[in-house]
Amino acid sequence: MRHVVTIWGTNLQTEIELQEFIEPIFDENGDVTPSSFHTATGLDWIDEDFFEVHLLEEAEVRSEFWTYLKEEYAPEGEAFSMELSDDLKERLEAYPAVILLYGNESPYGNINKQLFQLTEKGSEQGSPVVLLAKVIYETDER
Repeated sequence: MRHVVTIWGTNLQTEIELQEFIEPIFDENGDVTPSSFHTATGLDWIDEDFFEVHLLEEAEVRSEFWTYLKEEYAPEGEAFSMELSDDLKERLEAYPAVILLYGNESPYGNINKQLFQLTEKGSEQGSPVVLLAKVIYETDER
C-alpha cells in the first residue's frame, strides 16, 4: 500500500491562531467556508482524522518532534523514516508550528488522495503555511 505524509511549516505561534487557521467555518445554514489552511494549500478537502498539529517553540520540543517523526509517527516507521531528508530537521527550525497530513491508497478506499498530487514548490509570498516535505513510501500491508 502507498502512503503519503505532508509536512507543513507555519509561523502561527499559539494554539488559538492554529485552531482558527485549520478549522472550516460553518454558518447558521450549515454551509461551510473552507479553512484558511485549505485556501493557502489549495486542498479541497481532507479527512481530519489524519491531521496533526504540533507546536515546536522550544528546542527540546523540536528535538522530541524529530524523534517522533523518525521513530514513532508511522506504523511502518523504517519505511517512512528512510524517506525523510537530512535537511528537513534544519528546515523545521524556522517554524514554531508544524502540520502533518497523512494519506494512503488502499484496496479499501483512499484517504486524502489529493496529497499524492501536491508538488513541492516554493510558497507564495506571505503565505501562512509552507510545504516542507512530501514523503511517499510503500508498505506490504493489504
